[in-house]
Amino acid sequence: MSGPRVGERIDRYELVSPIGRGGVGAVYRVRHVNLGSEHALKVLLIDAATRRARLMREGRLQANLRHPNLVPVTDLVVQDGLVALIMDLVRGPSIELLRSQHLTVAEIDSLATGVLSGAAVMHQHGTVHRDLKPANVLVEAVDGRVNALITDLGIAKLLLDDTSGDEPITRSGLMLGTPGYMAPEQYRSARRVDVRADVFSLGALLFRLAGGIAPFPARSWAEAYERAVKGNRPRLSALRPDVPPRWERAIDAALSPDPAARPADAAELRTMWLEESDPSKIARFAKLRWPAERQRLIPKPSWEMAMVSTLELPSPEVGPPPARPGPHRQAPGR
Repeated sequence: MSGPRVGERIDRYELVSPIGRGGVGAVYRVRHVNLGSEHALKVLLIDAATRRARLMREGRLQANLRHPNLVPVTDLVVQDGLVALIMDLVRGPSIELLRSQHLTVAEIDSLATGVLSGAAVMHQHGTVHRDLKPANVLVEAVDGRVNALITDLGIAKLLLDDTSGDEPITRSGLMLGTPGYMAPEQYRSARRVDVRADVFSLGALLFRLAGGIAPFPARSWAEAYERAVKGNRPRLSALRPDVPPRWERAIDAALSPDPAARPADAAELRTMWLEESDPSKIARFAKLRWPAERQRLIPKPSWEMAMVSTLELPSPEVGPPPARPGPHRQAPGR
């Protein structure tokens, strides 16, 4: 499916410009033809006939999952076999495009608190994102504050739950997630992971935000898996000597190869990151005001919104080892 073109209308939304495109979907900046308001429209570029009911259900769930650090779904439209989600248009780049090495400790704390708070609400509602990474966190400067918003909630779950004939969409050769940010257990099965896989991804994302580089750079998924299992990454304090020790402790715990050794969910990771669990004090971290000269570190809007990464890779001759049973803390999954 090639997808709609700029200038076309889907229901009451006119496509203004493309924002991003991935293996399974595309995002457009759209304008409501009656109200003139601008939004983001995400359409699946795969056969929607068998997915319509599921996507509509997913849209309803996301529409009720409201938080300042989550990109909300505001509408769902169906037209000529296309199913699309309408979301708020975030007028800013992804964290991936930030020059984070120039950010202060307080500014990183503010962004990290927003990301962890949004993820904590997801986990509280039993949602596992499965593709948390810098490209899926958008930043927007509003009224002197720079806010971080998680996008692409529920899309991986939608794909995992679908079937095409007798074969699940996660059949051999198709992987959901992003190597370098995925937990080791997610390489074996994206379907069976729980929120602690997100905790690992959050640890990798926070490492990138604080240190300026990805924790597990690799040329292949196999190399990324091996690095994640062995913890083969630089020390954060070696990249940035002024990091608070609490950051390094939180990241070390989140990036544990053993799910049972990680924080149970994003809320617990946030407590470790800030060494604070008082909601009023957490809110003060998130509400940092950035002076105008500091806001210039935020690149101009590029209308970029990342897709869930769907990587078509050759099946390896020898895959990752099977999961080994063992005692672990239960965490809600979806």
